Amino acid sequence: MSIHVFGTDISFEFPWAFGLIAIVLLGALLEIRRERVQPASMLFSSLGLLPPSRASWRVRARWLLLPVRVVAATALITALAAPSVVQASFEVPAEGIDIVIALDTSSSMTSNDFGGQPRIVAAKKVLTEFVGGLKNDRAGVVIFSAEGMVLSPLTLDYAAAQRLIQPLEPGKTGLPDGTAIGTGLATAINVLRPSTARSKVIVLATDGQSNTGDIQPLDAAQIAKVLGIRVYTIGVAPTGKGAGEVDEALMKRMSEIAGGQYYRASDETALRNVYSEIEALEKARVGSRGFIETNDASLPFVGLGAAFIALEILLATTVFRRTP
Repeated sequence: MSIHVFGTDISFEFPWAFGLIAIVLLGALLEIRRERVQPASMLFSSLGLLPPSRASWRVRARWLLLPVRVVAATALITALAAPSVVQASFEVPAEGIDIVIALDTSSSMTSNDFGGQPRIVAAKKVLTEFVGGLKNDRAGVVIFSAEGMVLSPLTLDYAAAQRLIQPLEPGKTGLPDGTAIGTGLATAINVLRPSTARSKVIVLATDGQSNTGDIQPLDAAQIAKVLGIRVYTIGVAPTGKGAGEVDEALMKRMSEIAGGQYYRASDETALRNVYSEIEALEKARVGSRGFIETNDASLPFVGLGAAFIALEILLATTVFRRTP
């Protein structure tokens, strides 16, 4: 059970305790009835012997003891219900996702036509943001041109992966030039092969057509399918010059075989949206678990109840003391 009070959510572990308030109210009604039926009095042989007078303020205000007692009992009952203040609520994937990003680093990625900047620069920006935004998911990075290379194995150290992505420059990776899409995908598959995660994903981005390599892209996609790895493909295809360089038919077929999807990105914003959509799709596949962070709030109510009990006792024995 939870309630919303002044912008704060308060939950109760034992809400049934509030049923005791009915007993408190019943007791209060009986006390009121008793006071009215049997008022305090002294016997005199004649009222004429008493001078006319008005009851003192202490007598008139004695009824305040009852609400003080009710407040004390209500506070202690609230403490018994085990209240907790909700500090934060959030959801995390039911199981972690292992994801490998395969990035084309061939010489064509230096073309300065991707939203006014080189394709590789935009790709590095988006990848760095994507990796930095992951939580509880292991990420790995593979680069490929004519050959493939593991840049970062699966890791939860996102900062380390980001540092490895930043200096990437086509022609300076130590790999021969060319576009071996099948080899790049196979290299990413090898990174995920020992994984036991429920969701295993490869996101492969390229701006060209496969023109070299010993492994055919469709064969690599079939291997991914057998191993339960989904493959998402991204065509880095800027509008205008060079827009037709990507073999979109091949990329679509690869993703279809391996249970993923093909996306086309024409600028940095589109590329960023693609990675965000892929992450959302995978989160939806594995489901999520809700977590609520709370702080125990019982002690203040215990203190309040004790304070009002002490106040009632003090008033009943001093200011509102009744003389038999």
